[in-house]
Amino acid sequence: MCSRRNWLGKINVVAAALLLIAGGLVTSTNSGMAVPDWPLSYGQWLPAMTGGVFFEHGHRMIATLVGFLILVMAIWTQVEEMRAGVRRLAWWTLFFVSLQGLLGGITVFYNLPFQVSAAHATLGQSVFCLLVIMAECVGANFHEESAVPSGKLRALGVFAVAALLGQLIVGAVMRHGGSGLWPHLLGAAIAAPAAGVFAASVLLRREIGLNKPALAILAMLACQLALGLATADFRALPHPRTNVAMIATATAHLAFGALLLGSTVLLTFRLFRVPRT
Repeated sequence: MCSRRNWLGKINVVAAALLLIAGGLVTSTNSGMAVPDWPLSYGQWLPAMTGGVFFEHGHRMIATLVGFLILVMAIWTQVEEMRAGVRRLAWWTLFFVSLQGLLGGITVFYNLPFQVSAAHATLGQSVFCLLVIMAECVGANFHEESAVPSGKLRALGVFAVAALLGQLIVGAVMRHGGSGLWPHLLGAAIAAPAAGVFAASVLLRREIGLNKPALAILAMLACQLALGLATADFRALPHPRTNVAMIATATAHLAFGALLLGSTVLLTFRLFRVPRT
């Protein structure tokens, strides 16, 4: 396994996480239409980075970097990777990040329709999850042996991922003005126990390769719930999108949600790549 590609996989995950934070800041500060054109900003590659332009164009700059890194990974993988499934994963990741960029442009052209904006946000976190799997596949410890998981544990993982994805979609619709708070709260009532039960069930196995992501899920779940409650409180304040504490809390809530989903996907992926006996 190529150690340099291993490092690129990790860098891609970190860069994608930063992109999600940058996108969250665009929404939290209501800067989505600070730049009226696309892909340039006011017809320039580097406009004056003031006001909402700082958040919107900064988001575009990070997105360009992430797209370039994924392109490098895709080409590198075709050259050096022997596993056909990993080569296909690299191309699919490149396709979806390109589609995400296109959706970002459409949101500008059509003045932020919540359907497209929510799809853009959802696809961004989906690409993040694909990059987590890609990093795992090219990781130095990918071939380490682990105990065979039960079918029940795998089913819990699938349900937790599905519940978190559903909550992600509902949350994206809410953040972009397509719904109120109650659907998001209902989704949290399903997703939070699903992730918690899954992680706790994995921890009971006391297996090194599975313990770390399971502990990460529980820690991030606690942070996510606390940030969600704080964000709900801030929403009642006048002019929440200009309140610094609200902006920071809402963006952190989005970031921890992505990390929670990514950790759950990683743990479930590790369970499924162990063959049954």
